[in-house]
Amino acid sequence: MVIYSARTTANVDINMEEWRWNDDFGKNAFLYDPAHTDYTIYTPDGEVFKHVRNARGPNDGTPTVVALPAGSYKVEAEGVNCDANRVKVLMAVVVKTGQTTLAHLDGEWNLMGQFKEAEFAKLPCGRIIGWRTPEAGYAGIQPGAPSN
Repeated sequence: MVIYSARTTANVDINMEEWRWNDDFGKNAFLYDPAHTDYTIYTPDGEVFKHVRNARGPNDGTPTVVALPAGSYKVEAEGVNCDANRVKVLMAVVVKTGQTTLAHLDGEWNLMGQFKEAEFAKLPCGRIIGWRTPEAGYAGIQPGAPSN
């Protein structure tokens, strides 16, 4: 399983942040390091299965690959909502033997091609985060997720 969670918050000097806010017209990509935030995997009955450190350091943009036995899990991770706010996402995922389960919560996934709406897993705002399996259901969010 690979979870592209929201990017980690960078350590930024507040004076430099104000200057860059004006300099980059509010895009603020500098506020985040390449690394993805950590997340937690739960069993279907809500027990913590594993806490995943999703990067080796602040400059590691590659999320951690987690090998899991086939089955259903719940994942709680930080994501980016359609309005660019960070949210806590709780989603059901299904891991199948020989397949890699992916979730794109960082708001950077651009899917090419034409597909049916029912094929996608989405946040409540409509942002596509991956492929949907009937067993998984839908992702839910909690506004105002804390940043790492």
